[in-house]
Amino acid sequence: MALRIGGVNVLFTGELDDGFEDGFRGLFARRYLPDVDESSGDPEVVIERFKGDRFRVFGAIYDVSGVDRYKLEAGVPSAYGNEAPIFFLLQAAARAGMKKGRIFLTDSVSIVRPEGGAVLFIGYPHSGKSTMSALALAKGLTVLSTENTVIEVRDGKLFVVGGTDVLVYDPKVEDVHHLRIPHDTQTRSGYRITDLSGDSERKRLLRKGVEIEKIIVLHAAFYCSGASFSVVKGRKVRKTLWYFSTGLMKGLDYYEPMPLHVPMTDEIQRNLREFLRVASSAYSERMFEAFGGHGEIFERSFGMLLR
Repeated sequence: MALRIGGVNVLFTGELDDGFEDGFRGLFARRYLPDVDESSGDPEVVIERFKGDRFRVFGAIYDVSGVDRYKLEAGVPSAYGNEAPIFFLLQAAARAGMKKGRIFLTDSVSIVRPEGGAVLFIGYPHSGKSTMSALALAKGLTVLSTENTVIEVRDGKLFVVGGTDVLVYDPKVEDVHHLRIPHDTQTRSGYRITDLSGDSERKRLLRKGVEIEKIIVLHAAFYCSGASFSVVKGRKVRKTLWYFSTGLMKGLDYYEPMPLHVPMTDEIQRNLREFLRVASSAYSERMFEAFGGHGEIFERSFGMLLR
């Protein structure tokens, strides 16, 4: 069986009669794995799976005729119980994507502006990205990515071409901003879950890609007021985006017992340099750090009042 993860073709072989592959299709897995779908293309990652009670990668061979090959012992992926296979697959797909110029950007969400074009929000956990997405849904905007974003460089610009389609957000946003946001279920801790996989407009936009118009490094919190924006320029653009563009490949989404140390080839380095070059030259006047309350930052970013 083969899956397509963020535009990367992944083939599973070995012991698969217990529903191992199906574990990557669930809501928890798709919170982190971008655009999970079936694939009929030539594999770019091959994973030979062996059943086992623990998780370990005991074989890894890179770039054999363009294919990364892994041997894996693992149980069926599941939320709370066996999450390591999901984050391993995310790391493997991020490396393979980087080889062909598809940048997997961690800790990021992207939202389509009313006038077209996308706003890309990046930031550390709990900096307000999911709340921005929830506010966007409440206002009828299209959310392209909810946790990890796939980006391509085209003609000196950055385009969103993929992303995760499961949004998990704090229901507090509804009370604070007096809004109602559609959701499908919730986590054990009461966070709301909205599945965007059936959004036909989102799929249509991602097929052709959506140009990023501005990038916002987010620092927002509930009960903060006001919004302050400062321009990010030059080396700080490259330094910031280096972290978010290499994190997944380096195993920033930690999994037990330890993320792999994957090699960076000349091809990967070229694609990274081009991404950072374009980001620095094209977005030095369109990248900002934003501090303050979610609502005020949202209104400044999209020109839409929440009330």
